Amino acid sequence: MGRSSDPPLVALSKGCPTYIQLKQYFEASWIHPNKPKPLVHAIFAIGIAEESLVPFLEYRASVGHCSMSGYGYCSFAGHANEHLLFHGTRQTCRLGDDERKPQLCKETSCSLCSIIRNSFDVSKCGKEHAFSRFGTGIYTTECSSKADDYSSGHPDPGFHTVLVNQVVVGNPLVQLRNARGITEPPSGYNSIVGVPGADLNYGETVVYDDNAIRPVYLIAYSTDYRYCWPGTPAIWPGTPPPWPGIPPPRPGIPPPWPFM
Repeated sequence: MGRSSDPPLVALSKGCPTYIQLKQYFEASWIHPNKPKPLVHAIFAIGIAEESLVPFLEYRASVGHCSMSGYGYCSFAGHANEHLLFHGTRQTCRLGDDERKPQLCKETSCSLCSIIRNSFDVSKCGKEHAFSRFGTGIYTTECSSKADDYSSGHPDPGFHTVLVNQVVVGNPLVQLRNARGITEPPSGYNSIVGVPGADLNYGETVVYDDNAIRPVYLIAYSTDYRYCWPGTPAIWPGTPPPWPGIPPPRPGIPPPWPFM
């Protein structure tokens, strides 16, 4: 769905409860054992225009009240079994680098800005990744480190963003095995939840209606403070200090360092 203007992005204060709660959720759900822990740089709230919000609310009302327990979901569940879930995608611009001036780009190859501007489009499933475990749908996960697998393309190595999305899960069909031929959930179900144990190592949730999901937050983070930070030259592993654009740490202070 097109919009007449770009939605506003507002950087959350690092002391506000929403920032703290989202940061804790993001860090606690980073569970891949071989990935370095992320350093959160900024969290932005994404404004939703009325023409985008109304069909989402209508879809939510049509689903009604549902409940679901377990499966690693966060504690944001509410009306129509809604959850805040992560989605990683391709980014070809520097959105998230500057907290003061978050600016969407116009590049057609930047999926991140396209999603923020127009929300999700289920017809684009498979355009970036050929493997779709549960068929043609919109994929999210409660595991931030899994979403990070799909965050790519930023001009600075080591810098990433993931979207936090409000997802109407409704009544989910729980799957342990791949089901690539699915185009919609079976009658009586609103989504598919893949749980670890058979074909999956980490959980994922798939919805099949564009109006079942809206992006509501953007988290900007670094996965390795040694590589680079937005606005500074790239720093490759093994490069000894002093590093260009980055002041040396004071003796005795272990990383992560405050200026990162």
